[in-house]
Amino acid sequence: MKKLIVASITPFDGQDQINEQAIKRLWDRNLAEGADGFFIGGSSGECFLLSERERIHTYELGAQYLDRAEIFAHVGAIRTAEAVTYAKEARALGIQNIAATPPFYFGFSAKEVAHYYYDIASAAGAPVLYYNIPSSTHRDLDPANPEIRELLKSGAIGAVKHTNLNLYQMERIRNVNPQIKCYGGFENCMVAFLAFGCDGFIGSNFNFMLPQYRKVMELYLNRQDDEARRLQAECNSILDVVLKNGLCASLKYIAGKQGIDAGNVRRPMLPLNEAQKAEIDAALDAHLEIQ
Repeated sequence: MKKLIVASITPFDGQDQINEQAIKRLWDRNLAEGADGFFIGGSSGECFLLSERERIHTYELGAQYLDRAEIFAHVGAIRTAEAVTYAKEARALGIQNIAATPPFYFGFSAKEVAHYYYDIASAAGAPVLYYNIPSSTHRDLDPANPEIRELLKSGAIGAVKHTNLNLYQMERIRNVNPQIKCYGGFENCMVAFLAFGCDGFIGSNFNFMLPQYRKVMELYLNRQDDEARRLQAECNSILDVVLKNGLCASLKYIAGKQGIDAGNVRRPMLPLNEAQKAEIDAALDAHLEIQ
């Protein structure tokens, strides 16, 4: 079986502090559902809305699960020194998998982006997972670019979280370096990613819908393609509503429905209004039995 890694949310309590008990309850449930690990401090975890201390604290919580799960610590930042600090802290806690979005906002050159990853890998003493999410970073991972091509061949990049619908690009990354692991970042296209030979998935909606997505993967790998696509469509009917109303806010609301108080999202993100909650409730009632 290919790996299913939960892109974890970051629950907050009523004082807008990290809710340790809630996150542990969520992780314990995800493990019971068959999760292989957790991607901590990523987009679903409201990464760039956390303070430096909070980001490190999420690594500390994740390190408590190293005997039961594969932990990925997202360390991406605009400033290389900040990303390096996070990487060193995570590695000191025993976390082997370091992940980073490329730096954004300033329109950095391909050479600058490449050296950002070289610096993180050097500080971590291990290859880095390149978190490829151009819809958020506005930075495309172009394996045809000489600087990026050299980066992919260098050993500084050990994996890619391909949150990108361009599957041709994923194949080209592998063509440059077949040793790089590629994880699908869009579970709404799980069947397509599997057809292109991905190594597994890192998914936000695994927080509440992991059994359904595991079933999609099992069906496809067992050559039950039609049934896999049918179940994929059921999951996507829920995902459409989740994305329409805001991923992070929706995930936290659904966690609450499943008995885990995840609190609210951090501003400038806004919590769901009653109409949005009702729309999500209707989608869940139609396509998912809440346990």
